[in-house]
Amino acid sequence: KQWYQRRVRGSELEQFCRSNTPHLALNMVGGRETVSLLKCLGEGSNLVTYGAMSNSPMVVPFGPMVFKDITLNNYWMTRWTRRFAGSVAEASMFEQIAEWFRTGKLTPTPHEERSFFDHEEAFKSAFKRKQLFVVERTLKDSRAGSSDFLVTL
Repeated sequence: KQWYQRRVRGSELEQFCRSNTPHLALNMVGGRETVSLLKCLGEGSNLVTYGAMSNSPMVVPFGPMVFKDITLNNYWMTRWTRRFAGSVAEASMFEQIAEWFRTGKLTPTPHEERSFFDHEEAFKSAFKRKQLFVVERTLKDSRAGSSDFLVTL
C-alpha cells in the first residue's frame, strides 16, 4: 500500500474523493466535516479522530459504518505519551515513522523552512503554505549578522 498525506476540506474533499478511495482518514477537527470523510472512505476503512478543534459534536451516520464496514477510533497523543514515554513502544513508533519517510511511503506536508529572522514574511505567507521555523537556519542567520529579532528563554 502507498501512503498519501493530503489535507483537504469542503469541495476540495469531494473532488479528491471522486478519484481516490482512501482507507485511513485522520480527523482533527470533528463536526460536520466528519461525515464527508466517512463518505469518502472505502470498504473496511478506519477513521481516527485525534482532536476536536471545531468544538462541535461529531455526528456520525450509521450507514457508512454498517454497509462499508468502517471503524471509528480515537487517539489522544498526550495520554499515549504519558503512558509510553521512553518505552520500547515509543522508540519503535518513531523508528517506523522515520522508515516511512526514508522510503518515501510518507511525505511531509508542503512547507517553507525559515529562520526566525524571517518571521514577518512567514506570518504573511502562513495562510498560503505551512511555515516551519528551523533552528539551524536561525543560528546561521544570527552568525551572519542579522540581529533584528531576539529570542530569550
